[in-house]
Formats: sequence, C-alpha cells, structure tokens
Amino acid sequence: MIKNFKELFDNLKTKGREKIIVAGGEDIETLKALKDCYDRGFGEGILVGDKTEIEGSISFLGESNFVKEIIGAKDDEEKARRAVERAKKGGTLLKGKIKTATLLKAVLNKEWGLRTEKIVSDVFIFEDTRGKKSKLVLMSDGGVNLKPDVKTLVAIINNAVEVAHKLGIEIPKVALLAAVETINPDMEETVKAGMISKMNERKQIIGCIIDGPLALDNAISEFAAQKKGIVSPVAGKADILIVPDIAAGNIFGKALTYYANYQVGHTLVGTKVPVIIPSRADKSDVKLNCIAVSILCSK
Repeated sequence: MIKNFKELFDNLKTKGREKIIVAGGEDIETLKALKDCYDRGFGEGILVGDKTEIEGSISFLGESNFVKEIIGAKDDEEKARRAVERAKKGGTLLKGKIKTATLLKAVLNKEWGLRTEKIVSDVFIFEDTRGKKSKLVLMSDGGVNLKPDVKTLVAIINNAVEVAHKLGIEIPKVALLAAVETINPDMEETVKAGMISKMNERKQIIGCIIDGPLALDNAISEFAAQKKGIVSPVAGKADILIVPDIAAGNIFGKALTYYANYQVGHTLVGTKVPVIIPSRADKSDVKLNCIAVSILCSK
C-alpha cells in the first residue's frame, strides 16, 4: 500500500515516463512541475499553446529536456481542442495557462471530447501526518458536482474507491460526512448517507465498507468515535471522505492546503484519460502531486 507521496513517486519511476499534455504550456509553475516530474523519472511534457511564449518560459527555467514536443495554438479554444485530441492518443491532460471553463467544455464535448458513460468527479488526496506513520486519505467531490443526489454520490464513491484500489487499499473504508452522526429528516445529507450505507450493506455498492452519516471528528479520530459511543468499522479509520456538496469539499481541501500545510494532489476520474484541473494558485509541488496521482490512475 502506498502511504505517502514519496512512495508514490518511487512507485511511478519504475514504470517509465508518461506523456503529460499541457493545455496552455506557457505557465511557469506548470513547467516547474513538469521538470521535476521528468527529473524523478515518471513524466515528460507535450506543451500546447503559443510557441514563442512557451519557448520563453522554457528558457527561463534553463532546461528543455523535459519537453518532448510543442504544439502551436493561437487561443484558448484551439489549445483545448488540440490538447484533448493529443490526449486521446495516450497520456494525462493537465490544465496550464487556459481558462478552466474552456478546457472542461472541450473535455466534456460529446462528439470529440473525453467523456465516457461514467459520472466525472474530482478525487482529492492528502497526506495525513497526524500519527506516527503517514497515510494517504481521499476526499471527494470538491471540484465538479455541485449538490449530488444519491445516484451521483454513488458514482463519486465508486470513482474514489477505484483510485484507492490503485493505491493498494484493498477494502477502503468510506465515511459519508455530515454535521452529525444521526439521521435527521431536516438534514438532507444525513438521509442520503443513511440510504447509501444501507445500499453498501446489501451489496449494491461493492469493493469498500461505507458508513454514515459521520461528523468529521468521528470519521478520522478513534478517540472521538469512542467518546461518542460510535461502534463502526469506519469511524476513526476512514480512507475516503465523501462530502455532501462541492462547497464543503472545496473549503475542506483548501483548509488542508493552507492551514494544515498538508501535501495534496487531485485528479478528475471518469474521463477517457485522467484530467488535472489545478487551481491557478497551486504551486509547482502541488501540481507535481496532481501529475503523480493522475499517472497512477492511468495505469
């Protein structure tokens, strides 16, 4: 089982270099991440965008060996289309200097995009260092689905479980988060959590153990769960945290990044190839983690 990002990097460098197609290859922080990825032995860049600006950004870094190819494109729409078309030939798609909405529109295009029949969701991974040993914990969905219904939540869970399996977590423990650990008809997320937990109990959702609703403290702290008298195979031991809506996930992810200073990464799951949509504020180390998670998902 992969327990931290260093182990993930070490695992990937034994598998050869993956092609990372960057839509908007002019961005310096993205190029720094690509260079680090190349130096670690698990990736190389194919850059799509303004050739002159890209070459200027590469020269700023002083090296170009991490770039395999540059594909010219005049504007965001052309960057998105050419990057998607190249990604379909194999590799991972990474957002660079391009508007998120423009790239996602191309990714989800029904005729030539990267859609599948699966629901697309964002899987966020963070390195939990609270204990004596680090542990990778997954969280979803803080990036795509605004206020998922039960059907969509099940798809989000299945996508996250797929990633957990690739990390070597054979039977991941999934916590459905809410403000409380009891079902309250006035709190819709607790009702959904109760339904999904029952579906898992009756083998309608397999490959994991699900419990909920659980408040965050009960999901990640055995002490808190014991104090509240919660008996559950998931409480205090969650591998995957499922948030009720995009706002909760977005806030949680940014709190882990900026307050806790945890190592984090994320990727979209449910597309033909992994797609990385980092925040414009993400530094190169976060983008490197995102690349590593996406390459893992592509294997």
